[in-house]
Amino acid sequence: MSPAHSVVGFALVVASLWACSPAPSNRPDAEVVVAEVDGAPVVLTDVKNEILSMRGYTPSLEARGPSRGEVSEAVRRAIERTVVLREGRRRGVTLPAGALEEEVMRFRVDFPPGGLEKALLQAGMEPDAWREQLRRSLLYRRSADAIAAAGAAVTPQEVEAAFRKERSPVPVQERIRVRQYLFDSAERAAVARGKLRAGRVVGGDAGDPSVEGIDLGFFRRDELPPGLPAGVFDLPEGGVSEPVPGEGVTSLFQVTRREAARAQTLRGEEARIRESILAPRREAAFRRWLAQATSGARVKVNAELLQKLVEEKR
Repeated sequence: MSPAHSVVGFALVVASLWACSPAPSNRPDAEVVVAEVDGAPVVLTDVKNEILSMRGYTPSLEARGPSRGEVSEAVRRAIERTVVLREGRRRGVTLPAGALEEEVMRFRVDFPPGGLEKALLQAGMEPDAWREQLRRSLLYRRSADAIAAAGAAVTPQEVEAAFRKERSPVPVQERIRVRQYLFDSAERAAVARGKLRAGRVVGGDAGDPSVEGIDLGFFRRDELPPGLPAGVFDLPEGGVSEPVPGEGVTSLFQVTRREAARAQTLRGEEARIRESILAPRREAAFRRWLAQATSGARVKVNAELLQKLVEEKR
């Protein structure tokens, strides 16, 4: 599991609590500060958006007010996000071109045309506000990955020892590496397919995928997910599938690499083994860093205002 998706143990030391009168009803949530982390504000919008995210954007806060536990968890998440994003900025973490649109398209796959926007509005969240939260979530993941990578390492000796321990006389089966491109129309997918088959770069226009697309990883023939089209395993390296329609999106699948069946060798398995060792170490490194960073932060929480949020729609 990526550190960015982990449920991180959080021992928050609150430097002080301050009480004040509830914010005037005419003040927008984005201006109501409910907590501070080393002087950086956490606003009411942040907390409400975290609650909606935890609920899967349904039901709306207008329909059911948050519980005390939801508010507490949302504040914890918002504070963690503030700490991690600040460290990400310090490390120069940014989003690659097209990353946000690619992530939006991932969500659209699960909805009919227009369904995502409808679901968001029913949950009480404006699409633009959701996109901004999604952008921050992507930055959070990349920042967490950068933090974790800096705190974890593996030696060549460890990789070799793991290889010798798990080495099998059974040959490694043939496998392919697949990249997925998402489009908002079949027409755009068809144009991009021609570009990909000609070895040209796609991306940059509205509705086009990012230059990189989505790397789905390696698959043996018996591991192909049901969403991939029939025959993709038989495509040559660099080959591109026909456009595959989905709910509101059209996909292309490209075989970016093909590995023939082979005997197991240290060189062939090194990258996989290294990653298998590094993954839990990165997770642990991120947990340690976050626990230290949050416990050392100067945090103020507006307890009275958060209690008012709990009581609003009871």
